[in-house]
Amino acid sequence: GRGDAGTRGWNEEDKEDEEDEEDEGDEEVRKKNSQSPVPNPQSLVLLDEVGAGTDPAEGSALAIALLQYLANHAQLTIATTHFGELKALKYEDERFENASVEFDESTLSPTYRLLWGIPGRSNALTIARRLGLKAEVVEQAKIQVGEATDEVNQVIAGLEAQRRRQETKAAEAQDLLQQAERLYKEVSAKAASLQERERDLRASQEVAIQQAIAQAKGEIAQVIRRLQKGTPKAQDAQQATNALNQIAQKYQPALPQKPKIGFMPKVGDRVRISQFGQTAEVLNAPDEDGELTVRFGIMKMTIKLQDIESLDGQKPEPIVKPKPAAVVTPSPQSSPAIRTSQNTIDLRGKRVSDSELILDKAISEATGPIWIIHGHGTGKLRQGVHAFLQQHPRVSHYEAAEQADGGTGVTIAHMH
Repeated sequence: GRGDAGTRGWNEEDKEDEEDEEDEGDEEVRKKNSQSPVPNPQSLVLLDEVGAGTDPAEGSALAIALLQYLANHAQLTIATTHFGELKALKYEDERFENASVEFDESTLSPTYRLLWGIPGRSNALTIARRLGLKAEVVEQAKIQVGEATDEVNQVIAGLEAQRRRQETKAAEAQDLLQQAERLYKEVSAKAASLQERERDLRASQEVAIQQAIAQAKGEIAQVIRRLQKGTPKAQDAQQATNALNQIAQKYQPALPQKPKIGFMPKVGDRVRISQFGQTAEVLNAPDEDGELTVRFGIMKMTIKLQDIESLDGQKPEPIVKPKPAAVVTPSPQSSPAIRTSQNTIDLRGKRVSDSELILDKAISEATGPIWIIHGHGTGKLRQGVHAFLQQHPRVSHYEAAEQADGGTGVTIAHMH
């Protein structure tokens, strides 16, 4: 009231002076505005209920135009609104994004959780019903709002529910990840502990070996000193030998046990593939070449008999392949040549010089032809064998073996 009285107490002159001052001030502001620089692109603009307080249609249009202008001239703009048209900007312009604060309808209060990417939905009708407004009024309001708005609210509610499910799944995944990390750390710690124990055990074994060697040397030295006293006799030498044998048996490490042999796989048996360390099922029994078909997982493969073992570590029996009988035309001067283990010499893996010594001994003792296995390889061993046979006085001629006996990888040498 006092302000109004003061206003009424102005005289016309004062009023005119004031109006002149206002005109001058407005002119000054207009000049400043016309000379204002381009808006700062680093600006942060906060708008609360942008476009509200006027006609909703005009307010929405004004708000959209303002937000689009700010999107071009400001770094970041945050605006709150109840206008549905503004919520749709996200789907027309990728520079816009929706967000809302979660509202708990059961308690009629916000949870203060920010839901990124989900627009807020109107809760006015729900709150009005909870506050006791007559149901018929609320239903009439729904009719006035229209089905489209109700459907939008239902879609938003579905998005919120989906967001909650995703958050639950993400929390469960995070728990599983933490469990996996914990298990990995435990396994790594156990592996490191086992390696440490293995190193300690190896070190203690080395110490024990060194101590055993030192003790054995001491006992051997005592035997030698006993022999050095006086003139050693045959009996003393025998006693020293026995003592040394006992020392050797005492300190010599036990030889590793050879794997048992005697296992022959059958169809349906489970075997272990030595190369892969995998267990497999036998599909076909071994053939005469010692090959069998196995299956592990979804894979099938043909494998050699010597590459498998039983689950208790037994090695399979080698298959003795029957040798085809040599077809030889008998002659009255010589008996049929038959290949045996005595007249077969295996030189594979040996040097040419070593092979010549072995061949010379075999040829001097031979009473008939001999089979020389030299393989294919680089061909150097075969050339060396042929050169030696060619100059040997006992060898009449030589030839490659039958394909069943090794073909060009085996040479048969005939004697005079």
